[in-house]
Amino acid sequence: MSSITAAETQINDPLQYLMPLPYRARLYPRGFPADIASNAPEVVAAVRESWGMYAPQFDRPPMRIHCLVSDGGAEHPADPVLRGQSHLLLWVSDQENFAVCDWRRRFACSFVTRATVADPVFFRWHFLDALIYMLLELNDFISVHAACVAWKGDGVMLYGDSGMGKSTLSYACARHGWTYISDDASSILWDDARTVIGEPHHFRFREDAPEIFPELRGLTVGRQLDRKPTIEVMTARLPIHTAAECRVSRLVFLDRAAASPARLRAIPAGESRHRLLRDMVAFDPDLEARRSGAIESIAHLPAFELTYANYQDALAQLENLVQS
Repeated sequence: MSSITAAETQINDPLQYLMPLPYRARLYPRGFPADIASNAPEVVAAVRESWGMYAPQFDRPPMRIHCLVSDGGAEHPADPVLRGQSHLLLWVSDQENFAVCDWRRRFACSFVTRATVADPVFFRWHFLDALIYMLLELNDFISVHAACVAWKGDGVMLYGDSGMGKSTLSYACARHGWTYISDDASSILWDDARTVIGEPHHFRFREDAPEIFPELRGLTVGRQLDRKPTIEVMTARLPIHTAAECRVSRLVFLDRAAASPARLRAIPAGESRHRLLRDMVAFDPDLEARRSGAIESIAHLPAFELTYANYQDALAQLENLVQS
């Protein structure tokens, strides 16, 4: 009988369970621990670009994110489709670029091609940062579609749909002495909803931002994110004040309307609650009570609707609001 050595034994691993993942790092997105593992050093470099500036802040079990990179095709994938049931969520662009997240186990993994990783803004947005955001969203905090800036420690959330000018207005505030917390999504802790956790280390602008702010000229326009070309700017390059969190004291709902004079209108708590809950994405029903409770806890804050046509007039209204 012939013997077969271990070296001669072929391992049947079509699912890539045993794929070596030698490139590893522990980082602290938004202050929460995350362990990253990959077979490609570019992935660790990318996650450091997104989250390497954050220090440990919260004592939680670490998230685990695996990213497996293959040679694959040379084509860029389409924006992924996101679907979920129970404790699982899926991102699918095509048969070579997809991801899965198990939020109960704080684990997610993505399978992507080198062509995808070669576009770092697109890769981080859809197949790296998105997994981290989702694990945090379903375990530790809830995000609202709002920028956040602070004046002398008092946080103001600027809430609005895409195209309402959240990034432009929050950057305009920062240029005028406000403290910048986040430009698109503000995260409130489940157990302390008045505390907003931000993402103060970068801005993402539309491609026409240099027409408004000349100092942004010459920066790279990345791939389309949410169907809009995007400029990513690290705030370390900008002469502004930033902070990782603040205590929120006001809500401002943005309504950008052409040729409309800038004005603030106070709105009642019931309307504020309706607007906040209306756009809250539905997840597993077991989570809804805690997530809705966090929204309820900020809905009673003083709230206003800001109608404006240009950021200069909007900024003046905000400064009058916080200085009154």
